[in-house]
Amino acid sequence: MTLLPVDTDVLEDVCRDIAQNNYGFVYVSDQKGEIKSAYENADVGLVNARSLSSSDMRKALVEMSADEFVDLEQLRDGIFYVDPFGVKGNMNITRELTNLFGQRLVVTGETLRSRFSLAIDDMEFFADELAERNYVRRITAGKRDYYTIGPQLKEHADDVGLDSRLEREASNGKIAHNDLESVIDVDATSDVIRYLDREGYIVDLDGEYLVEEAIDEYARYLGEEIADAIETEFEESSYVLRIDEFEQIVKNEIDSQFDVLSQARSVRREILEGTRNTLLDELGLEEGREMVEATGPFEDIVEDHARRVRTNLKAEEDQLPGTLPEWVELADDHFAELQVSNSTAVNEYVRDAVRERYRSLVNEEEFGGMAE
Repeated sequence: MTLLPVDTDVLEDVCRDIAQNNYGFVYVSDQKGEIKSAYENADVGLVNARSLSSSDMRKALVEMSADEFVDLEQLRDGIFYVDPFGVKGNMNITRELTNLFGQRLVVTGETLRSRFSLAIDDMEFFADELAERNYVRRITAGKRDYYTIGPQLKEHADDVGLDSRLEREASNGKIAHNDLESVIDVDATSDVIRYLDREGYIVDLDGEYLVEEAIDEYARYLGEEIADAIETEFEESSYVLRIDEFEQIVKNEIDSQFDVLSQARSVRREILEGTRNTLLDELGLEEGREMVEATGPFEDIVEDHARRVRTNLKAEEDQLPGTLPEWVELADDHFAELQVSNSTAVNEYVRDAVRERYRSLVNEEEFGGMAE
């Protein structure tokens, strides 16, 4: 044993460098040569020992771990830990976990231990560190724990994690039970599936699962499946429906073809909203403040009504009006006779549209566009 004290500042720096390259762990028995070499090649203090024996090293490390101002924790005899979640350590751990969860949806503790080359006794401690910082999420299944990617890691990992993987595996927003088991690929499949359901990753639909990250895809699928039925509803309603009526028809049609809204109550609103938006695009619908109309066909109907009113008015009148307002006033009875729906609001909407088109038509064809 040397008479001069160990330079603990230098030893702390040495341990920190080693720990950062070893995910926070310092195994003295395995790394004493590396510690000794790094210490003896460092610029130690003039009043400190320039060489480092194994006994001095161990004694100094134990004393340092008891110092609240030194970032070194003793886990067991000869095993120390330096918080690695600084810049370099964080990136090392992030890279390893990202690669791991890019290959596997769920992993065992043994897989984590092997990936980070940890001693068996250190696995639980390290998993706790990762879980505490939200780098992983723990799934408890009986006496065994499984792990999946956590929200903190997800922020740094593109297209990696439970939600991304499930979305990739889904077809039309859903995944079959057997396919989900294959993706999970661990023994405690039922426990993991319950976890996924509980945490809002999937919704159980009896034999298959709705993937919540893929709800938009599922809604597109629903919209495409019911589009013909919704189009028929518009055809039978002069191509215009009240918004609340449209939404009710969409819901009814989904219920008649799919048993999903009653089972997926937690995402029911998102499903209906997504399906509704799909139909707006798919059928060329336009939503106003109160009505939804199939723009092209509705404009054709309005055009037809407007021309018919003008034709009928010209046939009825011996002397045609001299001003545009008179043309419109004389046609009021014709507008009032328009009845395309049992809904007063829809009838008024159609009459207003026909009146507006009639006014433009008369201006164009009777006044050469110069009346207003």
